[in-house]
Amino acid sequence: MQNTRFLKVGLIVLLLMNLGIMSYLWLDSRHRGRPPGGPNGSDVFGYLSHELKLDDAQVKQYEVLRDEHHHAVEDIQEHGHRLREQFFNMMNQAPIDSFAVKRIADSIAHTQEQIEMATFYHFSKLRTILTPEQQKHFDEVIQDALRMMGGPPPPRR
Repeated sequence: MQNTRFLKVGLIVLLLMNLGIMSYLWLDSRHRGRPPGGPNGSDVFGYLSHELKLDDAQVKQYEVLRDEHHHAVEDIQEHGHRLREQFFNMMNQAPIDSFAVKRIADSIAHTQEQIEMATFYHFSKLRTILTPEQQKHFDEVIQDALRMMGGPPPPRR
């Protein structure tokens, strides 16, 4: 009787420990590699505004910069989607024109380059509206903001 009671208590303790460890691992994996921010770490505007302690005038300037960047990137992405449609529609053609395939692939790569350049100059403009102290902090947190823009990190293997 005493032996079964000990086994039951031991089983309950082990189950609770397993649940605790599994919960910790699950919660930790959801947040690993993500800086704090909005839902899913995606609110770069809010994150940088908070981290840099922007004043009202700076927030308004940043909003304008953010909207300009957003529209520019949307246009580039739309062009990239059209290029990808053309690219994969070329599989239906016989014979496949290797030169045309390479030309469109290069154009798709160029759209990504344009997005990267637009993002670089967007943050460069943001940095110019900051005070020297804010610029120093910006230099420390920009990589976190860029990770937020890129989405969640790839799963570990």
